[in-house]
Amino acid sequence: MKIYPAIDIYGGKVVRLYQGDFDKSETFGDDPLEVARMLRKAGACCVHVVDLDGARTGRPVNIEVIAKLKQIFECVHYGGGLRTVADIKTALDKGADRVTAASIVWQDDAKDKLAVFKARIIPALDVKRGTVALSGWQRTVPLSFCEAMLHLREMGYDTVLVTSVERDGTKRGPDIKLYEKLSGIAPEVNIIAAGGISSLEDVKALADMGIFGAVIGRALYDGSIDPKRLFEEAANA
Repeated sequence: MKIYPAIDIYGGKVVRLYQGDFDKSETFGDDPLEVARMLRKAGACCVHVVDLDGARTGRPVNIEVIAKLKQIFECVHYGGGLRTVADIKTALDKGADRVTAASIVWQDDAKDKLAVFKARIIPALDVKRGTVALSGWQRTVPLSFCEAMLHLREMGYDTVLVTSVERDGTKRGPDIKLYEKLSGIAPEVNIIAAGGISSLEDVKALADMGIFGAVIGRALYDGSIDPKRLFEEAANA
């Protein structure tokens, strides 16, 4: 199973939101690069970066950090505010190996205009109260998560980041039923799970289900999960 430690950047700092609420944030580092080096030292080879400023404003704000993180990690995933083709191209040109995007994927002409980047886009399927959340989780659309997954599969995406918004930042454990349902209807799609993961047992439960990867944030920073042990076990799995 692939582990993607999360570095969420807001106001230049590493923070974690509670259930996607910008008014409920906790700071875990004043310097994203210092946090990155700590994670790399613990054994992380990949990182999942979320530009929260970008997600809130609708345009990437912290995009310059990609090149710096690429000097630390073998693989950098970047998302947040990538709502135009130009923004996606810029993030990839800056060194992102893959980008995560949500709002732009659901536009009517997305299949055609994103075709050239498709292999390097990981659609973000953010589930909030059973429906799809967009625009930094600030609005929802009347589309069920099952319909959304089937649509993404039909568009040809091989990997999808699935976040349970209500569990994000809560350490309540992953939404196992959500992942079971999505794995059942689209077994050929690699799912990266996010939201609520709080222990090595949670990670093992996801791995036992055949989940491709997991994004972990708060539990790595507050000591709930030992980073070195997590990355060692993931490497040896």
